[in-house]
Amino acid sequence: MQRFVIGTLRPGRFVKWLLTAAAVIAAAVAVPVAAVNAARSGSVTVVVDAGHGGADGGVTGVNTGVKESDLNLVVARLLGEYLESGGFDVVYTRKGSGGLYRPSDANKKRADMHRRGDIIRDAAPAAVVSIHMNTFSASSRRGAQVFFDASSDEGRELASAIQDELNRTFNLPDAGREFAPLAADKYILKQSRASVIVECGFLSNPSDEAHLLDADYRAEFAYAVFRAVAAYLSGGA
Repeated sequence: MQRFVIGTLRPGRFVKWLLTAAAVIAAAVAVPVAAVNAARSGSVTVVVDAGHGGADGGVTGVNTGVKESDLNLVVARLLGEYLESGGFDVVYTRKGSGGLYRPSDANKKRADMHRRGDIIRDAAPAAVVSIHMNTFSASSRRGAQVFFDASSDEGRELASAIQDELNRTFNLPDAGREFAPLAADKYILKQSRASVIVECGFLSNPSDEAHLLDADYRAEFAYAVFRAVAAYLSGGA
């Protein structure tokens, strides 16, 4: 098994990423001013959820064995930083590698999920974005997918906004295909009306895994999600 490093931005692409980030913060391109103004008034809260953690590492990379929980946390932090730079109030369900459970909890997975639900409900957010990595039995499957709760029109709308952006910027260029947002029966999606799960790629696919281990790719991916969330919150999705 080869070694992997969840590294930093490489100088060659950092300038390109920095210019893109500057556009985000300035809200000059594709981020409606109304969203930024509303956020700066302190009226817009977004919960960013890094899936898994602690004893629950999630799925693993096909070539490197990288843990989903580690990648989830890195992407979630990037997304949160973009949102905060845009003036949004950000609440994280977890900021470290540990799970949201006590050592004494008999069912740590259930305790972890219930704690995430408590955080979301206490925050009363305008949107919830839960970051995950995907897996599939066939290693040829790749791309980013977004899920929502079937009972939520707001969740469907947010999922569509993010999926459209990810199709345009990643799925079509990298995988040569689009995905449609999908309904899913997941606990995290039921904790707020506008909740989505973003599966950033398939760790069972070598190409997706390699991309997700690249710091520049993750920065650009998180930016795309931010751009779609900001557009949705302004009513411009």
